[in-house]
Amino acid sequence: MATANPIDQLKDIHLPEAVGFWPPASGWWLLAAAFIAVLLTGIFLYQRHQKSAYRRSAVRQLNSLFSDYPQPQQSQQIAAQLNQLLKAVAQQSYSTKQVSRLTESQWLNFLDSSANMQSFAQGPGQILASAPYDQNSEISDTTALKQCCVQWIRRHR
Repeated sequence: MATANPIDQLKDIHLPEAVGFWPPASGWWLLAAAFIAVLLTGIFLYQRHQKSAYRRSAVRQLNSLFSDYPQPQQSQQIAAQLNQLLKAVAQQSYSTKQVSRLTESQWLNFLDSSANMQSFAQGPGQILASAPYDQNSEISDTTALKQCCVQWIRRHR
């Protein structure tokens, strides 16, 4: 009797199946979550930056206004242009009807209440109620008035 070759009795090697693409490993899930978080944060910051562009523009206009009129004898012009600039800024956040009808003390109270301040009705901003209509008015502290207006532009709701 012939002996069978033991090698002939061996079976073929069975390779494991190839690793599939799905589901990804947990590291890929974490990377995807981090990417989405960064993307959403970027979108939020971009929208916030765009939403406040009018504020930055207004501050630039305000700085330009005060650099163009350094003399106190031009108080009437500065006050009139400040009122115009502040009303334009206010109309970005509030209804045009609500803002345009305000005059003198109502306007100053609106400015104070919309930014939780007291600089207009009781501070250096008081000049904005009378100076545009009074040729003899004089802005005593242009720096304080400018700071008051910049603060309102940045803080109003």
